[in-house]
Amino acid sequence: MALEVVEGMIVDALADEQNTGRLANALRDRAAAHGRAPGDDDVLGAVGFVVEYVEHVPAYLRDGLEAARMVGREGEMATVIREATEYWLAEADIIPDRLGLLGVLDDAYYSLTLMQAVSDRYEEEVGRALFSRNLKAANASIRNLIGEPAASQIDMYVGTRLNADPMTQMVRALTAMSSHRGAFPIPHRDGIWGDRSTEEIVQSRLGGLGLA
Repeated sequence: MALEVVEGMIVDALADEQNTGRLANALRDRAAAHGRAPGDDDVLGAVGFVVEYVEHVPAYLRDGLEAARMVGREGEMATVIREATEYWLAEADIIPDRLGLLGVLDDAYYSLTLMQAVSDRYEEEVGRALFSRNLKAANASIRNLIGEPAASQIDMYVGTRLNADPMTQMVRALTAMSSHRGAFPIPHRDGIWGDRSTEEIVQSRLGGLGLA
């Protein structure tokens, strides 16, 4: 199953970061480029934010699949999962996966940007978001970290996938769920970031590095 593969890649990426500190070093370099000299706590907080951001991919998709299963729309949500994990499974991507946690940043950014776009389109149709947490602030901070031209390349790929017929048809089918009171938004509560706003989390974790 694609989600299990993604979760395995995240486990491997976390292990790599423990051994190499590759992402932590990249964050220090990026902070220095913004005229900052962050302390160890600032860097640890930023690494923690990236870890939690990446972990939202399988967490949100599993929550979505369970909610869809309860209302008989598992097939439509399976399309979201297939599209949101496709980039993870590609043999070659913009940032090589061999770079550990740093290497799956583009994969997570692709997934969560696509999921946010699907949620926005769902909201346009039924008046409320598909996913309970608006990830735009988190996505913007990760986009800033990825940098250009890589970020724009990923954005173009997201747009291509979002506007393809399978995704367009899937979003229309998902709107049928709106009649099932309580089925959405997904999840009812964010199990990773709790009730704190995304903007607050981004500022508290990345502000010290000048990346918020």
